[in-house]
Amino acid sequence: MGQGNGYRPADANPEPSAALRQALSLHRAGRVAEAERLYRQVLDGDPNNAEARHLLGVAALQQGRAEEAVSLIGQAAKRLKRNAQVHNNLGEAYRALGRMEAAADCYKRAIALDARDPAPHNNLGNVLAAAGKWEAAAASYRRALRITPDDPEVLSNLGDALRESGKPEEAVAQFERALAIAPGFVEARVSLGRVLKDLNRLTDAEAACRRAVELAPDHAGAHGALGTVLAARGDLAGAVDSYRRAVALAPGDATALTNLGNALKATERPEDAVAHYRRAVALKPDFADAHHNLGALLRQLDRPGEAVVALRAAINVDPNDAKTVGRLGSALADLGEFEEAVAACDRAIGLQPGDARLHLARGNALLKAGRENEATASFRQALTLDPEMEEAHFKLGTALYESGRFADAAAHFRRAVELKSDYADAHCNLALSLLLDGQLQEGWRESEWRWRGKDFDKKRPFPQPIWSGEPLTGKTILVTAEQGAGDEMLFAGMVPDLTAVGARVILECDRRLKPLFERSLPGVACIAKEVPPAAATQSPTFDYQVTAGDLGRWLRPDLESFPGRRSYLVADAKRRDALRAKYRKLGGGPVVGVAWISKNKRLGRHKSMKLAELAPLAAVPGVTLVDLQYGDTAAEREAFEQATGTTVIHDDAVDQMADLDAFAAQVAAMDLVIAVSNTTAHMAGALGVPAWVLLHPVPLYYWLLERDDSPWYPSVRLFRQARPGEWAAVVERVAAALRVTGW
Repeated sequence: MGQGNGYRPADANPEPSAALRQALSLHRAGRVAEAERLYRQVLDGDPNNAEARHLLGVAALQQGRAEEAVSLIGQAAKRLKRNAQVHNNLGEAYRALGRMEAAADCYKRAIALDARDPAPHNNLGNVLAAAGKWEAAAASYRRALRITPDDPEVLSNLGDALRESGKPEEAVAQFERALAIAPGFVEARVSLGRVLKDLNRLTDAEAACRRAVELAPDHAGAHGALGTVLAARGDLAGAVDSYRRAVALAPGDATALTNLGNALKATERPEDAVAHYRRAVALKPDFADAHHNLGALLRQLDRPGEAVVALRAAINVDPNDAKTVGRLGSALADLGEFEEAVAACDRAIGLQPGDARLHLARGNALLKAGRENEATASFRQALTLDPEMEEAHFKLGTALYESGRFADAAAHFRRAVELKSDYADAHCNLALSLLLDGQLQEGWRESEWRWRGKDFDKKRPFPQPIWSGEPLTGKTILVTAEQGAGDEMLFAGMVPDLTAVGARVILECDRRLKPLFERSLPGVACIAKEVPPAAATQSPTFDYQVTAGDLGRWLRPDLESFPGRRSYLVADAKRRDALRAKYRKLGGGPVVGVAWISKNKRLGRHKSMKLAELAPLAAVPGVTLVDLQYGDTAAEREAFEQATGTTVIHDDAVDQMADLDAFAAQVAAMDLVIAVSNTTAHMAGALGVPAWVLLHPVPLYYWLLERDDSPWYPSVRLFRQARPGEWAAVVERVAAALRVTGW
């Protein structure tokens, strides 16, 4: 933005000296340093020459010495009190120092002295624009244009103010007027491109930005604007290239760095994006948007501690940005700082109570804290504000599910997928609701969305056609592994159905399960699971492939389709018998294996208990307890023995995680297994060992609802909690049942 419309001698000195006239001529010719030397010579001879002091101040300003300019022009203004141009230029010096109020006062003084000069009107508009007072800025620009209607700079400034005032169509008209007068005016062309992008006239916007780049290949802003348009058009690679060019031209431009970070994030180069955001905030520590974007991305990268630091930096700059405060709440919840998280969300809602996403964030924090009822209220409030927010329906469904209100949960999962048909996580949770309720056919169909869910591993590539229930007699089918060892054991119960109809089965499995599966499933060829898949799984001679978890759709469409096999896995008999004899010798009575912890990352804390909570079992006469819990249990076993006087036998010869075949023999050696829902429970059920499984009120789908048996594992008996976390009543029922068991 300009500094005025030229320099002229002050009215107080109508006949300047020859030296001053020569200096002014050099100044107008752009030879500012030479002009400055002459101005100083004039002042050496005439220290009271206010016009020379004024123009020396202008020269200092043009050479980046704003403080000196304020001093020089300010001294001149005291003598040239009625010279409008002096006051206008003093305003420009103050503006260069960032002293906007002082600048505005000077422009107003200049206007009062000479309202016909367009420069102070334009400059006052610039100060108002910098303060975000766009309507007032536009009014100042219009006053300037009434004096000089064809000034392209003022027309462009007015266009910028109109764009920021939410009047894009009017802004386009001003930029087009400016360009009709000055076709090479790059700034106006860049601004035109930006406002056309706002109007979603992306083809026109791209053309404007590309023309600006042609006119000024080294104009960083033109490349940056082009990048923004290309990003909006979905050309992310082009956007990255344009932003890189902008950064190369202006490496100290924090906005360009942030825009490049945004584009890199969109092209799935998150670490590069983080690096550019960090460069931006290093250059401009008060750049709230860059801090915010950095924090948001770090949270997505599961680095909540760093995210909290970045988001707090953004809030230090702009404490009243509700979106950032809400996102801080979400990051704090990720860290497990639930009280602080909810407080941050409450503050964000106080700043912007009508923002449904802030209520959603609050609900998420409460849900992570295990406060499902409060979370439900927040999600309902989000839906009151935005009834068609699919994520709020999904989250409300999740809270209801975790509260045990499965039918209500399913209704909200259904609504979420109605609103967004490809909402994979909602489909997955709907599948869990249906399967848990015994609606197997629809549940299996919905579960096929799991491969697109955010918490599920991506499907690995296999070349064979996917099996969709076609006849398998004489056909070869590859059954591929998925999920954990317990799930593999569960799904292995359907493999005999395939061989029974004459299929040749190639079964991919966890390497630790291979010996057990090979012994248990005659005629089935087992291949250890690898990532990427083993070469042996890639044979084009196989007729079909199917993931193990998809077998249920075709082989277990309803509860009546379960064959009632008591077992389908077979432990090594010699090892089993040796272990049974060993444990009975140590204990002298029936051998009961116990396992009390699930290591499931998402649900383990709900499914697990402490060994100490199994103390009532120690009071049952004649029972020998054996540790079947994988992991280091020494401290808990020692405390249990001190509290109860009963030893839980631990066998160092069996590593339950490293050697699953040895673990199978150990489980098979038990007279009874008592376990929470974990790999031990699956192993016992698949082996046909009597097992009592202790369940949370919101169990995994294969345990179904409101029954004490399992169609998957006929040897299993289920003991369910009435309320989350209350294991005492469950264990007392188990102990009572143990006392009356006939051995």
